[in-house]
Amino acid sequence: MDDCGMISGWARSQRVLAPVCLLVPGGWLLLAGALLAACGGRQVTPLGPDERAERDALVEDIRAADTQELVNAFGLLSRSEYTRYIRTEQYDEQDFLIAYTEHIAEVRMVDGERQVFVQQADSGGSFDYGFFRRFQSENVATTDPLNLVPFVLPDEPVYLDARNMDRYAFRELPDTLLWNRQAQVVEARARPDLADGLNVRRARHYMDRGTRKLVAMYIERVDLALLFREESSFYVDITLLADGTGAVPNNTRFESRIRTPFRGAYRVRTVSTYTDVRLSGVATAPGPDGP
Repeated sequence: MDDCGMISGWARSQRVLAPVCLLVPGGWLLLAGALLAACGGRQVTPLGPDERAERDALVEDIRAADTQELVNAFGLLSRSEYTRYIRTEQYDEQDFLIAYTEHIAEVRMVDGERQVFVQQADSGGSFDYGFFRRFQSENVATTDPLNLVPFVLPDEPVYLDARNMDRYAFRELPDTLLWNRQAQVVEARARPDLADGLNVRRARHYMDRGTRKLVAMYIERVDLALLFREESSFYVDITLLADGTGAVPNNTRFESRIRTPFRGAYRVRTVSTYTDVRLSGVATAPGPDGP
């Protein structure tokens, strides 16, 4: 089971702009957001000088953050031994839990090869994807993690595009602690009256106050297609290895709600926690969940 749960067959495309709808068979793809944007909408009210200065300072904080540890975290994990807890759940239209699967797995190097050993497993109910079953991963037993960085940290975030910045509200939230690192939290949120055509509805950047490194990301997306609507959220935080050689994922969360005219809505949620990560014989200690 990977970080997008049983729908990993969709997310493996790595097409961040529309992780599910780009794979609709037959090419029947019509992003409603594009149509809404083309049709125009409410005019963007220019910010006043003080508001613009405050916004620009927060944008500069985001742009100046060092992203390399987060970008490299899953690559470093792929060269490590670790223990992973993963739970995937599916909820129906009324938000009742209808199925879940839960694993604790150890990833170890054996004779130079990386192997996965499932230590505990539990499940209940029956996952049901209806029309989207064709996108379900054939290898549903895998516990290999999917690199979520492209989903939380796109190369060109829409909210940092000068053409769209005024359609977002930027604000600084209270600091938080991530693995004893005090983090500044800056949020970009699509303005409700100007959100049409914007895939990213909310993003939060968590930046270490001392080093200015990006240590966590959270993002909410809405992707619209002809036949369905997907509302998704992603969260990743990282922790330093004990020897200071780099950082690896600590907690990851993925959630997706699919709405269709012919089947109603359902929600899939996957949570993973990585502990006892060893690189070159060095291990980190388990820690608390992120925010």
